[in-house]
Amino acid sequence: MYTPQDFDNWESLNGIDKVMFDNKMFAQGTWGHDYHPELRPDDNTIVMNPHKGLSNFWSGDAAIQLRQYGIETVIMYGMSANMCVESHARDAIENGFDVMLVADATAAAGDAAHDAAMTNFEFLAHEVVTTEQVMKRLREAKAGE
Repeated sequence: MYTPQDFDNWESLNGIDKVMFDNKMFAQGTWGHDYHPELRPDDNTIVMNPHKGLSNFWSGDAAIQLRQYGIETVIMYGMSANMCVESHARDAIENGFDVMLVADATAAAGDAAHDAAMTNFEFLAHEVVTTEQVMKRLREAKAGE
């Protein structure tokens, strides 16, 4: 999430920042910052602080939130495979978490970027899974509670 002050004052923008700032992506108080209605967090969902960089481990509270809740495995997916998703995955792994990457729920800026990210995911992640596989495991885990 970016504030009007961020858009007006940030001086050192990398390539993805330039795209986001030029398009006012994730602007505080806009639909681009809000949750999709079907994906709004419920009372059982941990909501982390928004990050302002490629990884919440550096510019947010991911590590402390995950540790405080006793989470050991992180399931990751997202819109930018070779940027935010990979950055979060690397940082989660470096912070001692197991990482599952959901290949078919992760996009990228074109086929070449997606293919490169998937190659990296196979080496980085503890597991690369499909949405169907992760949903099956989550259902099984819930049934075993």
